[in-house]
Amino acid sequence: MNSVIVDGDGARVSLLAAWLAIAAVATALVLLASLHVLSPEFDPAWRMVSEYANGRYGWVLSLMFAAWGVSTLALAAAIRAAARATRFKVGVALLATAGVGEVLASVFDLNHDTLHSLAGALGIPCLPLAALLISGSLGRTPAWAAARRLLRWTAHLTWVSVAL
Repeated sequence: MNSVIVDGDGARVSLLAAWLAIAAVATALVLLASLHVLSPEFDPAWRMVSEYANGRYGWVLSLMFAAWGVSTLALAAAIRAAARATRFKVGVALLATAGVGEVLASVFDLNHDTLHSLAGALGIPCLPLAALLISGSLGRTPAWAAARRLLRWTAHLTWVSVAL
């Protein structure tokens, strides 16, 4: 398997990092879904996901945040070489910062108030900003022009989910 692919614009993307990002985010989603089943006393409609740390399965939450962080960092690594525009480069840096925040959240749950707050301060705002910058840059390239509208909508969903 080739470890690097080149898209239609000549941008290099790390295939191994991309596959790691996909596998890690799938793991994170499975772990998050399992928390809803394992700890039904925490209503996700009214509580922050971090509150699962106070249940019997706080370790599952830690694994979920670790997998999410690995996924985000792997995605940043996968697309880093494709970042040519300044906006795109800033977006990748913010994406990596969000990944660091997610990994920190796996180590410092809400019972470690200051460090958990730091993790949230890194992860929560950086991810939507990264999504907007990266998707905007991608939408301007010929290879992604057809998906520009979908990219814009999915990028906006990141900050909408934070607001909700």
